Amino acid sequence: MKIRVKIFLVMMSVVIIMVGGFAITNSVYLEKFYITNKKEKLLQVGNAILDPNYIVDFRNLEMQNNAEIVIKKIDQLDKFYFRKQLTVDEIIQIKKAFKEGKPTFKIITFKDYRGKALVLFMPYKTNRYIEILTPLSLIQEGLDVSVQYHLQIIILALVLGLVIAFIFSKAMVAPILEIKEITQKIAKLDFSRKFEQKRVDEIGELGEAINKMGDTLKKNIDEINKVNAKLRIDIENEKELDKLRKEFIAYVSHELKTPIAIIQGYAQGLMENVATEEDKNFYCEVIVEEAYKMDALVKELLLMSKIESGYFKMECTVVDAYSLIMDLIEKYSTQDSELIYKGDTCVDVIADEKYLDRVLDNLISNAIKYGTDDKIVTIKVEDLKDKYKFIVSNKTHNLTEKDLETIWTPFIRLESSIGKEGHGLGLAIVAGILDKHNSEHGVYLSGDNVVNFWFDLKKAPKDLTVDEISEDIEEKDGEKRVFL
Repeated sequence: MKIRVKIFLVMMSVVIIMVGGFAITNSVYLEKFYITNKKEKLLQVGNAILDPNYIVDFRNLEMQNNAEIVIKKIDQLDKFYFRKQLTVDEIIQIKKAFKEGKPTFKIITFKDYRGKALVLFMPYKTNRYIEILTPLSLIQEGLDVSVQYHLQIIILALVLGLVIAFIFSKAMVAPILEIKEITQKIAKLDFSRKFEQKRVDEIGELGEAINKMGDTLKKNIDEINKVNAKLRIDIENEKELDKLRKEFIAYVSHELKTPIAIIQGYAQGLMENVATEEDKNFYCEVIVEEAYKMDALVKELLLMSKIESGYFKMECTVVDAYSLIMDLIEKYSTQDSELIYKGDTCVDVIADEKYLDRVLDNLISNAIKYGTDDKIVTIKVEDLKDKYKFIVSNKTHNLTEKDLETIWTPFIRLESSIGKEGHGLGLAIVAGILDKHNSEHGVYLSGDNVVNFWFDLKKAPKDLTVDEISEDIEEKDGEKRVFL
């Protein structure tokens, strides 16, 4: 037998074995591997949805995992029986797994576009479960295309000559495989791989064209991502503004309704001479008191509006913070409260004196108002080289770390403040003023349920006069800031 025939037969045998092995692998192992891998990914998706620390974006999860995610009531499992997609025993098995907190996989055939699909049933909350579905049609399509492709390559190779293909296959296939890997990565939006072989033939030109295509796609996708990110931010900001607008209208309507009704009632009583001479002074006092409350609320709302809109202006100078603290201690020191100061007697900072007084006044008055029965408030000032750190501390009732997350938010009032005067704007205004001072600030719990509000301010350099500071004040975005 001629060696050419032997080579042909050997190559034919190798080809048949390879095709047979490939077909078996595709039809048996690959499908099992795909399903096993898909199950692991679906479990990861389900665990991510159940994780309370994970912000769930169902649309993104569905796109990334080529899946359909639905939260249903457990009673809806019976629909699979009525559609003859699951048996009664299978449904009972799934419900039993839910009681044990275990997920269950089933392969179900749908009559719509989904066809044969892998479905994960995972318990979610009381009387609900998560249904995550991914079609299996893609693996079958991949298998069919793969078999057809390899058969065509084999037939073409046999026609052109097995010997020529054997001699030149390595030289020709290597760059093509590299280009294939590059294009596969590009298909997955991975542009890190480049065609680096220095060739002057068509393959080299193709590789260079693919490199340019990848660079262009990367640039365009980056620009699209930037635009999408900006668009998402704009949409979220618009939603937040709309939410704040509705909350603002509802809050103001609620807060002004009561004093307006009281003023109307007492004013009408005065007009109709319902009150006696002795009661008229009381009526007038009530009207004036409610008017003061309305005026205070409106002023706080206007100040909050200026802070949020960027029209808030400050005039920073050298401020003796110690004197401000001492004045407030004298103001609030009564038989029912004890204020303790810890720190230096010289605390000169760069700030707007009026608004710094507002910050300290608000924090100290809140500490007295919401403190425990002993009414002990500690004001501490720490020297941090180029800054001073101010800490206002008091014991409080049942305040938790979760409460601290929203304590700076406008119109938010905690349970501990129910029954006490206030509008929920004080701490929001404090935060706004401190932000305008470029001051870091925060709140934390320590010890035996002690709440500590803190902020820092830049030290005023020694021997610096107000005039020298004024020369360093620069107008920027409608605000006066000090640059030293």
